[in-house]
Amino acid sequence: MTRKILLISDDKNFKSYLNIVTLTITKLNHQITFTDDVSDIYSDFILIDMDDDFDGRLELIKKFRQTGVQPNKKIISVKSVLDDDIRKKIFEAGCDSIMKKSEFNSAASNILIY
Repeated sequence: MTRKILLISDDKNFKSYLNIVTLTITKLNHQITFTDDVSDIYSDFILIDMDDDFDGRLELIKKFRQTGVQPNKKIISVKSVLDDDIRKKIFEAGCDSIMKKSEFNSAASNILIY
């Protein structure tokens, strides 16, 4: 099975971690590729790091939902620190799931495969 994920993040450590996870997944006969091309309509889902440019990322989520390019893709957002207000803003923008980076990292291989 091959999955293509639109990854929006400026965090080099997070990207490196994801690359390590994908190497492990590849050994289990699952292929994961990442793209950063926001116009790529062939991605399976969108993973957005909200630690970078929070307001800009909120607008990007809204744009995905409002345009015909990515309106039905699952959007998963990660952020190092979450509170109820931040969580509410992200959900209102149109995100399907929001979790702390530490939570995501614990479940990354399962999330990326399924």
